[in-house]
Amino acid sequence: MRLSSTFTLASQLLVLSVAACGGSADMPQPVDAAVKDIGFTRPTASLKANQEMSENNWVELGAADLSCLGTPSADVATANAIVVNTKVEDFQSGSPVDNATVIAFANQDSGSPFGAAVVSDQNADVSLMIPAGIKRFGYKMTHPNALDTLLLNQTLPSATMTPQTVSKIQSVSTATGATLAGLIGVSRTPGTGVLAGAVRDCQNREISNFIATVSSTPDVVTHIEGVDTYYFSASVGLPVRHSQQRFASKDGLFMAIEMSPTTTAYVQVWGYKTDADVTADNLTLIAQLKTQVIAETVITGSYDPLRTGL
Repeated sequence: MRLSSTFTLASQLLVLSVAACGGSADMPQPVDAAVKDIGFTRPTASLKANQEMSENNWVELGAADLSCLGTPSADVATANAIVVNTKVEDFQSGSPVDNATVIAFANQDSGSPFGAAVVSDQNADVSLMIPAGIKRFGYKMTHPNALDTLLLNQTLPSATMTPQTVSKIQSVSTATGATLAGLIGVSRTPGTGVLAGAVRDCQNREISNFIATVSSTPDVVTHIEGVDTYYFSASVGLPVRHSQQRFASKDGLFMAIEMSPTTTAYVQVWGYKTDADVTADNLTLIAQLKTQVIAETVITGSYDPLRTGL
């Protein structure tokens, strides 16, 4: 199951020039064998780009393109109000979700929507308006049978064309939330939050061989208490236990679970840019997202290489 670019999370990527250059002083420490495995064990290979040829059939294309890492952002603000037409679907099953309440908002400010909430119709279709002057925005979906789901850090392909069609936005049902936890042998703790995402390179191709965590500090790793990161099996499109996938597979997906609510957290993605970096054990922070952890809420995002000006 490919996590679409519209199934995205939270806010602007923070630009950290030292980390983007791969400074060794900020490298996370290896996982000690005596310490609980929280999904942050050093990868054994460099970052690679991948493409899904058919459903859950992924092919490695070569080294990930990180040429935009640390360069100015190419984001363009909307020049006029733009209507976005999309469909609400369930993340796991892909089934349409009718009667979902949806709002859109700038960056991660879900408390200040662009306009009134809209409700998906019997076909799960919704239309929302993105005003002029917006570079990044997000969606929030609520439904009686779903966890609140935030999809942030969204962009549009055109700054002027209206209307535009986004193929889908995905919510996480309560049943799906329980299923995902069950797949990795965990019973989800009520009141905790979930952060998840897909990591892509400068050509928007899914990246494999990274590790991710949620830190209480930017730039460096200070694992938030309770954080436990899991990666997906590219062959089935679902998360698996650490023993089956110790770092990201070809689908570029991860999720971090069992975190207590907090107003500030930094989702960090680390990896070896080249094979030489593997040998030298020179991990680089390639993506970082400042967000929150919200109880009973899934916040998910599309992670790009760190850029300046965001």
